[in-house]
Amino acid sequence: MIQLRDYQRDCLRAVLAAREEKNVTRPLVSLPTGTGKTIIFAALARELGWRTLVLAHRDELVRQAADKFQMVWPEASLGVIKADEDDFRDRQVVVASVQTLARPGRLERVAHEDFRLLVIDEAHHAPAVSYRRIADYLLFMDGEPERLLLGVTATPRRADAVGLGCVFQEVVYHASILTMIRAGYLADLRGLRVKAGGDLSGVGTRSGDFVERQLA
Repeated sequence: MIQLRDYQRDCLRAVLAAREEKNVTRPLVSLPTGTGKTIIFAALARELGWRTLVLAHRDELVRQAADKFQMVWPEASLGVIKADEDDFRDRQVVVASVQTLARPGRLERVAHEDFRLLVIDEAHHAPAVSYRRIADYLLFMDGEPERLLLGVTATPRRADAVGLGCVFQEVVYHASILTMIRAGYLADLRGLRVKAGGDLSGVGTRSGDFVERQLA
């Protein structure tokens, strides 16, 4: 059984306290990459004992979440919804690709399943239509106390300035990279500057970064 770190236990308590004391049913957790956000939401699911659906937008994140759940909550039956995989019936935990689940026909097939905990990994993507459609369809946007929608992300601010308040009610736990470095949980940062000599003056920018097609 994995032993949670101090801040992971604090985060878990913060999510549960916000729900019990302030009726926050759509909390957001902000923690840096490498601090075990997947472990936290797997531990939350185990603590609550609720049937859980996890949304991820990349194959590696789907597999990572599935692997971590098997480590944290090995007793729970696990299913995956992705491309041709459609293993969700009678599963305690289901990890789903957003792109797959949002397709016409796929979401309707799981609508009758009684998921009480919905986790959105990389939650800064949550304002997208696909995520909103899933959350709405499965009744996680209604503020029902018997359901909980948890978002986890390392980047709670989007480059396009779209706020996350359209999905989440409150950031219930946050720790910065510097805090985690000082606590000894992350390695210190080292910056390297590489002088390539290329001319990028003709490359446009969009949302604060180079336009990839022009950059290529």
